Amino acid sequence: MLTKELLCYRTRKGEIFPKLINPEAKNNLAIAEELLTVFSNSIGDVREKLELATKQILERYKGSSIVARGLEKLLLDRTEFDTESREDLIKLREQVFSYSSSLLKGEINSFSKIFKTKSNVSLSFFQNEISKKIRLPLENLMKDLYGDLPPFQKVLRFRKITSAKLLHRYNCAQIQGLLIRCERVTVLLENSNYTKLRQMIKYLRFNKLLANIGTFQEKSETLIIKIDGPLSMFLNTQKYGLNLANFFPSILLQSKWKLNADVRIKKNKIHTFNLDQSCGIISHYRQFLAYVPEGIELLSKKITEKLPDWKLFASSSYLHLGGEFLCFPDYSLEHCSGREVHIELFHPWHCNPLSKRLKQVEKIIQVPLIIGIDRSLLKNKELLDQINSSIYFSKNGFFFRDVPSATKISSLLEILQKN
Repeated sequence: MLTKELLCYRTRKGEIFPKLINPEAKNNLAIAEELLTVFSNSIGDVREKLELATKQILERYKGSSIVARGLEKLLLDRTEFDTESREDLIKLREQVFSYSSSLLKGEINSFSKIFKTKSNVSLSFFQNEISKKIRLPLENLMKDLYGDLPPFQKVLRFRKITSAKLLHRYNCAQIQGLLIRCERVTVLLENSNYTKLRQMIKYLRFNKLLANIGTFQEKSETLIIKIDGPLSMFLNTQKYGLNLANFFPSILLQSKWKLNADVRIKKNKIHTFNLDQSCGIISHYRQFLAYVPEGIELLSKKITEKLPDWKLFASSSYLHLGGEFLCFPDYSLEHCSGREVHIELFHPWHCNPLSKRLKQVEKIIQVPLIIGIDRSLLKNKELLDQINSSIYFSKNGFFFRDVPSATKISSLLEILQKN
């Protein structure tokens, strides 16, 4: 991810325009290749040596220095350094500092005599005396004294990437850096392939984003996804912003899309940001339709233990809630008879979407949807009143803390099965 000072953009008449680089330009491919060579060959070296080598490459780059530093940042994010805390080195520093302090205070007699007979004690003499006192060769002492600090951390691993993919990753990171600072995002998907759409919704759920999904009024075959941005919230702003940024590459996998966002990044003013498939950015995401999160596997196992005829899995379909409203559940449950029931969870930042959902389901006679509400949402008195007065939730809802309970879900399933 790119930090704010590494983002390249311009603003004009209330709009913000990211400055994307050409991933096919020779100078861009050249610096990407040089940086990749240095990082690939850095295994076993210390961070200071790696950054010195990259600095020399950045200084030769004829393009924007911000772009060069951005590429370096993305590669550093792919690099694993030895950051483990070394107790032995911490104790060594304490020992050196203790001896040095005692020496300066004249508390070590042998040192005091030496210093009194020497009119001009050099640094090397002092270092050698400390080395003798600690009984560690001076070369090892100089190497280990600050060996666990960032400049001396060893490079353990580097996740390789091609130069072309790195440049596309850079353009993607530019957009992600803007989305971290947005107030809202609207995505239009025209004639989306169902498999690709299902994949994108999985990424939406995986990142726990607030989203209202419906059909576009003028074109029923076009889906409109409205996502609240982190700056429109007062809870977990930074984490939610990162989740939204991590969701963006899944949009790039769609064939035809448009994105519109309100971004607050320059002088605290809101600028409109527009992007579509013509940007040419290639996503680094792959399909993970077969991926089953550990939490779902555990919950499914517990439900099956209580109700052997039911099986829980990550939802891959959506429900029509009447009119233009669609619901993409978090989980789906399938009975051995073929009957399906879906679960939609509302987390601490889902106050407005929950309120809207409760209003929608009250108007529907029958829908196979169970609603789970995080108890932290009950702190909102207005929302609490709405929940308490909801006939639908009283029959098809449950409360949870952090993660849903298999016991509560099983109890609801038993009631639903009887009906």
